[in-house]
Amino acid sequence: MAVKKLSKKNVKNASKIVKEVEKKVKSGVKAVKNSKSSVENYFKSAEKQVKKINLSKFITDAFYTLLHPVKYFTSITADGNYENAIVKVLMYGLLTAGIKILFNIANITLLGTISALILMPIYAMLITFALSGVMLFFSYLAKGEMNFETSLKAVASCIFMYPLSYVAYHIAFSYWILFLFSLLIDLYIVFLIYIATTYCLKGEKGISNVIFSIFALFIMTIHFSNSGAMYISNKNPKIGFKHHFSKMQERQSVPVVNIK
Repeated sequence: MAVKKLSKKNVKNASKIVKEVEKKVKSGVKAVKNSKSSVENYFKSAEKQVKKINLSKFITDAFYTLLHPVKYFTSITADGNYENAIVKVLMYGLLTAGIKILFNIANITLLGTISALILMPIYAMLITFALSGVMLFFSYLAKGEMNFETSLKAVASCIFMYPLSYVAYHIAFSYWILFLFSLLIDLYIVFLIYIATTYCLKGEKGISNVIFSIFALFIMTIHFSNSGAMYISNKNPKIGFKHHFSKMQERQSVPVVNIK
């Protein structure tokens, strides 16, 4: 068979194709290198964020929020940094889990320990997001800002009440002490949300006063109602349900009538 001679044009076209392939290969290598560097940069930034987290600062923030709520909530700004707020909530959830394990150390099991360490932080996160939504709703009614980040950070700063309330409920030695602790803690949480709505989200004070007065009355009504007794008892079943069981026995007891 006769072999065709390559023309000069074919040679030039072939060299161009080779050069184009080389360029594509080089660009592909660069893209891989860039993707690797971007992943490395992402993990480095995440590592820096974790190193910045100061656990002792969360404790000092809790005391500062408890004693000077107006000053603390005024200092909260929306800067796009959600990490500290989320870590704060998870830390308080883990602290609550540790307290629960200590109070039930005699009856705690391995499964109970693991479930407490997993569920308590999840409950803390759910409470935070729920209260953030409630706070935004109140801010909307009070003609304030609708900034979810600010709301989340404010509520995350109030979640120190979660482990604190758990301790208070479990040291209650009678139902009426439990009732008093429950009422005071719930009203103080309402007060903190009021301060956060007014100073963080810039809600109008007059409207906020009316809204939160109604909300506080609603909380008090729940506590003093018959159905609210179950709400209080669930906070410390050992004391609460013992009290209600004795009440049920008193109601069901029939007085003995002397026929003579």
